[in-house]
Amino acid sequence: MEKSNQLMRNISICDIILNYLSYFKHFNIFKKMKTYLIYREVYRNSISVLMNVSMRNFPIDAVLRNGNHIVLHNIMEAQSPCGRNILGGRHEGIKYDIPNDKVILSAIPFGVDDTVTIYGGITNGDIVGIFVDKIYGQLPVKDRTVIDVGANIADSAIFFSLSGAKKIIGIEPVPKNYELAQKNIKLNNLFNNISVILAGCYNNTGEINIDPSYNNGAYSTLNDFEAGSKIDLITLKDILEEYTHPSDDYIILKMDCEGCEYESILSADKNTLQKFNHIMIEYHYGYKNLRDKLIESGFIVSVTRPRIEYWSPEFSDQKYKFAVGNIIAKRH
Repeated sequence: MEKSNQLMRNISICDIILNYLSYFKHFNIFKKMKTYLIYREVYRNSISVLMNVSMRNFPIDAVLRNGNHIVLHNIMEAQSPCGRNILGGRHEGIKYDIPNDKVILSAIPFGVDDTVTIYGGITNGDIVGIFVDKIYGQLPVKDRTVIDVGANIADSAIFFSLSGAKKIIGIEPVPKNYELAQKNIKLNNLFNNISVILAGCYNNTGEINIDPSYNNGAYSTLNDFEAGSKIDLITLKDILEEYTHPSDDYIILKMDCEGCEYESILSADKNTLQKFNHIMIEYHYGYKNLRDKLIESGFIVSVTRPRIEYWSPEFSDQKYKFAVGNIIAKRH
């Protein structure tokens, strides 16, 4: 992949050095022993599970202490049977229904009495990051319009709605994710202010083939399959013109689309970007070109230090290198 080959030029030498130095923290033997003992209480094949989790080698076949066999698809699913012991209470208020791939959130501080149910929240989405760590909590969404590019299963859109957003427009190109998003919006009675569009955000309009059976969880990328459902490609300018009102003077953009941020942002003109007051992007192949584009377009920009990691897509044996972090931009 071209982006994987170029990402080292899109981050600084300091970023690279600090990333490799940070690996030393993983050699804390006391922390590793504590984690192993917790896993040992939950899984019969605890050594195998822990080794595969540490290497991000999912899915993992696990055997619980009661003899039940389960398949673990991600870190959250691996840790959820361990409960608050392993994460210091960070899972408190979250119930996991693994057979139905469902997460039930309660005791979340949004001033709502009802629980929130999200299907697909175990094998997909980022429930802990969004609802516990509140990675989007710094965005001033109350009474505002939010464009959510990479809406996935609508977990972030639901967070924005519960945080007081007036209107959320989600863009999601993967049919399976889109179907789950619609289900979750309806289930939580949030269809009045959340709309999810089956489309991909890109640098020009057109179409792309998406295999309807394609489901790679939170890492679903915008790939053109040889055959599949025809999905529209739209630009940021298209989204603003078609789904927002000219009187909207305060629009927030959130992007987490596994790489489409480069085509979408770098191709957008200054006038289009200036329509947004705040922009938060999860970048995947470094940040320099995105940062420079936003600064040139009149934004004050801050960047989190990238973490360098590898990921092997289900449709390929090749491992891609990523440099992942967040860009937060505020218009002057």
